[in-house]
This record gives sequence, structure tokens and C-alpha cells, in this order.
Amino acid sequence: MDFRSLTVKELFDNEKTAAVIKEYAPQLLKYPIKLFNKKSCGEIFDKVVKGGIVPLDVAKKVEEKVNAIIK
Repeated sequence: MDFRSLTVKELFDNEKTAAVIKEYAPQLLKYPIKLFNKKSCGEIFDKVVKGGIVPLDVAKKVEEKVNAIIK
């Protein structure tokens, strides 16, 4: 499993991966995360980068950090 196939629920259920989001992309916590629980992180991060909510470089850092934690 990698970051892009991980569901949003799985990401936030793990304290270590949730901490990465809180550190690098706290602006995502303003949104109703529970609505996206069944979506993959890859799908959601593509949308938030395209929408300008999270810069691409930050999204890549988050992906790298989460991948290092879950592998």
C-alpha cells in the first residue's frame, strides 16, 4: 500500500500519518474530512492541489513522508 491508494479514513486513523497532515497541510483540517473517508488520498490530493488549497511541493512532501511511515 502507498499514499495514493490509502483511503482518507486510513490516513487519519493512523496517528503518525495524521500528524504529517497536521504539520504540512493544516488547512485541510478546516474541511469536513469525514465526507471523504472512502476516497483515496491520491484522488483527494489531486483535487486540493488543482484547487490551490495545497501547493504541489507541499503535497509531494506529504506523500513522501506518509509513504516512509507506512512502508
